[in-house]
Amino acid sequence: MTARRHAGASLAAISREAGLHKDWLSRHLHRVDPAAAAAARGPGQGRAALTGPAPAWLPALRRLGYQDLASYLRDRHLDQHQTVNAMAAELGVSHHSVAAMLRRHGLPVAPHAAKRHAARLRSAEVAAGLGVPAVGDYVAARRAGGWTWKDMAAESGQPQTWLRRNAPASS
Repeated sequence: MTARRHAGASLAAISREAGLHKDWLSRHLHRVDPAAAAAARGPGQGRAALTGPAPAWLPALRRLGYQDLASYLRDRHLDQHQTVNAMAAELGVSHHSVAAMLRRHGLPVAPHAAKRHAARLRSAEVAAGLGVPAVGDYVAARRAGGWTWKDMAAESGQPQTWLRRNAPASS
């Protein structure tokens, strides 16, 4: 493989010659043979070059007040619960780019981050209004007392369907 690369063959050509998909070596060589992968990359193309923000991102990051991509990703996605799509629109890149950068920085990609955060806040707010630690505890106690879903909905001010979704599995 190394000899073929030195002869000018691309990783795609070598993959095809081996009967593999054209992108197979590009995607998997680093796991199969790290030394060959390092040689195939050439100078200045290592993993470190991939972890920094693309130059097109820099103006957007600076405009938003962030010094580096990692702090932006952490703040927007984990702390402010912004979705990957919202962040992509804000930076002017694809959502695939943002998801890849989150993974490269070791941050979890939270699907539906904004909706799920809002749902957790609503649940906590309703539980506090009912004087219980969690909505599930409220539902379990009322069901054990023989209350109907309709009665609980009237008392809590929440739809029956929402209470059922937030009920413990045994209710």
